Amino acid sequence: MPRINVVSTVPGAESVVKQLLCEPVVAVSCQGKRHINELTSITTRVHSGALYVFDVKSCPTIVLAGGLIRLFQSVELVKVFHDISIDSKFLHPYGITIRNYFDTQVGYSVLLEQKGFPPRKITLPQLCKKYQLNLPGPYSQEQKRALEDVNYWAKRPLSRPMLITCAASVMELETLYTCLAGQLDPDMWDWFDCMSEENRLALTQRARIQSVKSARRREEFLDHLYEYPITRLTEEERQLLSDSFPETHIS
Repeated sequence: MPRINVVSTVPGAESVVKQLLCEPVVAVSCQGKRHINELTSITTRVHSGALYVFDVKSCPTIVLAGGLIRLFQSVELVKVFHDISIDSKFLHPYGITIRNYFDTQVGYSVLLEQKGFPPRKITLPQLCKKYQLNLPGPYSQEQKRALEDVNYWAKRPLSRPMLITCAASVMELETLYTCLAGQLDPDMWDWFDCMSEENRLALTQRARIQSVKSARRREEFLDHLYEYPITRLTEEERQLLSDSFPETHIS
């Protein structure tokens, strides 16, 4: 496990953000109390392996005064997320619109559509597994604890398992970005951009996005895809679809 640097001051954040803005790609994940939409930390990783956890709970002004807003709204820097809808909702109270991003959740879903299947969701550990990438052992266990304890990410000081979980949420995102981007056909990128934007707004403009998705599902070509018999799948296709679930299961 690489060293995990915790940043909890405005000057410290300003210094790190200045470095991050010089990178071509940054993996990002936000943590917080989902039931009240309270952001408590932001984790980043760059290609060199440098990991930073910005402790928003200890220093709330770190997001705006510390310059993290510049990171999210930069149009030059690619930010890689897994399921940006959660991150976007956490950042919404700060008035932040994430620009120039790649969502690995959407990348996988569009890859399925490229192969003739309906869009589906997948967890980060299962997506990593498909590309033979390993996350640190405690990740799944700590994620389960976070789901059971609504105050998990608000606890301070940040424990070692919490920091490892933060790190695990970004460690393989750049590799997934490279793999998925390389697999998408050129004519699928406009659709990918459209689906990415829908996912970014999925939790902040829930009613509108659900209406758009419902209308799309009524289209004849998608109706056919949802009825496609599982018995026609090849073994490669079965592996691609394994451990994923229909996007309609997302609340």
